[in-house]
Amino acid sequence: MATRKRGAVEQPKSKTTKQRSRKETATPQPSAPEGAEAVQAQPAAPPKVRYSDEELEMFRQIILAERQKTIEELRLLRERLEDLNAFNYIEEGGIFALHPAEQGAEAWERERTYAQIQRLMGYLQKLDEALKRIEDKTYGICRKCGILIAKERLMAVPITTLSASWKIHRRCPEDGIDRIIPLHQAKALQE
Repeated sequence: MATRKRGAVEQPKSKTTKQRSRKETATPQPSAPEGAEAVQAQPAAPPKVRYSDEELEMFRQIILAERQKTIEELRLLRERLEDLNAFNYIEEGGIFALHPAEQGAEAWERERTYAQIQRLMGYLQKLDEALKRIEDKTYGICRKCGILIAKERLMAVPITTLSASWKIHRRCPEDGIDRIIPLHQAKALQE
């Protein structure tokens, strides 16, 4: 009978051992050129184009007015929700119960009000982010193209971070100027 030495019995390899052995035998990946890590570690350079301080102040005032309007809408919706909840508690304790259809309508109205509140809370957060971009002097710069977003677009949608060119056509304008061109005109230009 053959004797086995201690530790000579082969154990099945675990999954992590198999993964390690695959990694060790895999072909080495080419390394990044020297200095590439230094480029990635540096903070992004400030944009070459931006709106003037006066224009940024104008946008800030627009956003602050929009923010105030949104806060007022939130206050009204919360009051409405409190009224709906208070009405529900009064009816449950009363002599006459609500008809099931009326209960469903009340529940639907509460859910709709909750959804509106959540939507406005998200919008308020985006307005605050836009104010932060104004402070950083990066407001109004398309995050895809790096061009200035058209003033008209910023006035209509103050939270936007995309140029109309990118939003509509999914490409940056060749001349670097953001324009709102209807789809049918853009197709005609391409032909």
